[in-house]
Amino acid sequence: MQNVSDLIDTVDRDGHLGCVGPSVTRVVGWEPADLEDGHPEFVHEDDLPALRGAFERASRPDEAMTARATCRTQHKDGSWRWLEYQVVNLFGDPSVDGYVVVARDVTERKEAEEQLIHQALHDALTGLPNRALFLDRLGLALSRLERRRGLAAVFFLDLDHFKVVNDSLGHSAGDQVLIAVAERLQRSLRDGDTAARLGGDEFAVLCEDLVDDGEAVQIAERLGAAVSSEAVRLSGRELVLTASIGVAFADHPRHLPEALLRDADAAMYRAKERGRARYELFDPAMRHRALSRLETEAALRRALEQGDLVLFYQPEVRLSDGALVGAEALLRWRDGRYVAQPADFIAVAEETGLIVPIGEWVVHEACRHLHGWRQAAPEQAPETVSVNLSGRQLVRPDLPDLVAHALAEFDLEPSAFRIEITESVLMDDIEGAVDALKTLKALGVVVAVDDFGTGYSSLAHLRRFPVDILKIDHSFIAGLGRNPEDAAIVQTVLGLARTLELEVVAEGVERAEQLEELRSLGCDRAQGDLFSPPVAEEEFAARLRNGGSAR
Repeated sequence: MQNVSDLIDTVDRDGHLGCVGPSVTRVVGWEPADLEDGHPEFVHEDDLPALRGAFERASRPDEAMTARATCRTQHKDGSWRWLEYQVVNLFGDPSVDGYVVVARDVTERKEAEEQLIHQALHDALTGLPNRALFLDRLGLALSRLERRRGLAAVFFLDLDHFKVVNDSLGHSAGDQVLIAVAERLQRSLRDGDTAARLGGDEFAVLCEDLVDDGEAVQIAERLGAAVSSEAVRLSGRELVLTASIGVAFADHPRHLPEALLRDADAAMYRAKERGRARYELFDPAMRHRALSRLETEAALRRALEQGDLVLFYQPEVRLSDGALVGAEALLRWRDGRYVAQPADFIAVAEETGLIVPIGEWVVHEACRHLHGWRQAAPEQAPETVSVNLSGRQLVRPDLPDLVAHALAEFDLEPSAFRIEITESVLMDDIEGAVDALKTLKALGVVVAVDDFGTGYSSLAHLRRFPVDILKIDHSFIAGLGRNPEDAAIVQTVLGLARTLELEVVAEGVERAEQLEELRSLGCDRAQGDLFSPPVAEEEFAARLRNGGSAR
């Protein structure tokens, strides 16, 4: 007792301290003399039952003679330490006739354990509960519905266009965004609500004891407003954040936590589909759509691996002489005899990230095809091939290297390759788009603004984009020859293009009167079903070999 480092004392049948070792001073700051006339209640009141239980277990004849308990114990300076008590029954030893208590300081071990538990249940970046802890709390909330009537709601939040931030500004900037969103969500919660980060840019919020779904709607609006409350400044830019939110409800304990979270996720995807920066309430039909989306994702992955994705081409014609001057690559998915259009799968590819490897494949294949056409029919082959890029592809830092490698592999001059970006994508992140397009232009590739007139860009914005071509959206071409207003719009775009020294391509030309009016207005080029609908690469190549007609 005089030399060991652990605290050792003896306790008689009545619970009174007997001999106290000098190590009590090192362990809890008290001097042995302080304890001669009884001892202070320095074991935490919440842990006293555990310590008393250890004495009871050590006293039972059918139990082991030793029992343990770990308790918070107050140091003389007021701080709390974790001590592991070992109670040994030595009443059978006449030299002791009592309990011997050995206490060891395990504070560091307990703190390490608590830290490990915290790390296992919390997101390292934001400090919010993670998916495991959120589902645990959701399970407890559902079990409470068995004892009291009420309504619980799960809110599933996904940041809009977050992948563009990561791809254009880097993961460090993305982390700053996630931390800011976590702080805003926490500030907007009621006492007792739980906010969690599920992974990536996905967050979830659990609210209990709601009066009705109207209160949940108010909370969804408050969460959305909190996310977009102020711009986040990143790398000298101000980024306005928005979130798509799905809401699912539970009013009885039979709900399963994973299923409820999945339902909220399905409602969030509906919010994405309907324009983002909004909320949607779950309905059973969404579950079917969510399962369909998962099936589409799995099938799309297989299609990419097995070569079921193909490129169709639509010719671009010079209106002054009718010559075929370009070909636009259009992605299709062949499933047996059925050929799926991009509208059937591109949204899933965007959400899941499959658009990146698909985009790489499209760039490579388009260059390969142009090289093949030039080898097989050098006089008839188009001057350029163009591919459409999504916003996520545009801001990827490796895009210029990808394009440069494909051009070099197939011995193509950069001006033979055209990048097409929709006006709406450019307007989503103007600064990022300008930087990305400047890098691509430095390679010498041609840049076109697709669907021009639908993205609400101003003249000031358009002047900043380093582009070569405007492609007038087909919705403005449809009325040519019949609607003077459409003709006025096209004429205005053509005048703007001449001022900015840009070429113009009219999309969606289907009737002869549209073609005639475009010629009279001085449009440079056009494409549409009047010349040829999109055709498979094999048919396009055959037409070139047979004389190069666009039809």
